[in-house]
Amino acid sequence: GICGSLLRISCICKHPAFFILVYHRVCASGSGRPYMATPVDILEQHMKFIKDNFKVVSMIEGLKSIYGIKEKKICVSVNLDDRYMDNYLYAYPVLKKYKVPATIFLTTDYIGKNPVFWWDRVFNAASSDEHATDRINAALRKEKESEIQRMIKEMEDKPPLLKKAQPSLMLGWEEIRKMKEDGINFGSHTKTHRNLCLLSDEEAMEELVGSKKAIEENLGAGAIEFSYPFGIYDERIKSLAKKAGFGYARAGFKGFNHKDADRFALASICAGPSLKTSFLANRISLSAFKTH
Repeated sequence: GICGSLLRISCICKHPAFFILVYHRVCASGSGRPYMATPVDILEQHMKFIKDNFKVVSMIEGLKSIYGIKEKKICVSVNLDDRYMDNYLYAYPVLKKYKVPATIFLTTDYIGKNPVFWWDRVFNAASSDEHATDRINAALRKEKESEIQRMIKEMEDKPPLLKKAQPSLMLGWEEIRKMKEDGINFGSHTKTHRNLCLLSDEEAMEELVGSKKAIEENLGAGAIEFSYPFGIYDERIKSLAKKAGFGYARAGFKGFNHKDADRFALASICAGPSLKTSFLANRISLSAFKTH
């Protein structure tokens, strides 16, 4: 089976191995999917699959498995980015059912608010074409905010939209605290989800430290977990993340993590918005060859 094959690959490469599955939004099954959303029935299939085939751990436990304590099984951690309320409504019951100690990365300035994010405006302007939206957003995330807004307005004006992109309901601290009581962990995804590489040192540190402080003040515990917005970083930003007091940072490139992995450039695997379990298994298998 997949688990045995991956174990053999891991031994040939750099055993022990730890991989991170990343999700964003989770939605009701059979409904129109928001951008980057995984239907809850697919999420449940995924969680059952990883519980049956791997050792499911928290991020901190996963790091210990490759840097310290020797672990014979391949470890996996589940991450959700961007703090959407649907993480509480749909993902949380599944994570609780399967006892998955996931980490949700919070963009703290939007907690308890209902913003319209620029990537959702692109999805709306692209007539809900996820692949087209991915291509456009991959280019836009490298631009400054003013240029992003200008380009999206051009998309929305030609032709005029039939409807505007809808606001997204975000997690509040009440929901976050409830999930924390059931073993869900929380990390920083900055204050406003901007590409840190486009910011000055001072601006980037405000995004990093401000988010970290908000989490610590509201949850009463040290916030050491961090995920780069869009998965983008460089050596300068990596250094600032360390300076801000984080213990690790997850990046955006694909692959497994091994004993020589950079703690501030951890690889991950995007689970995909609607991947069937068989496709997820194949994606994990292929990612095993991309070691970091």
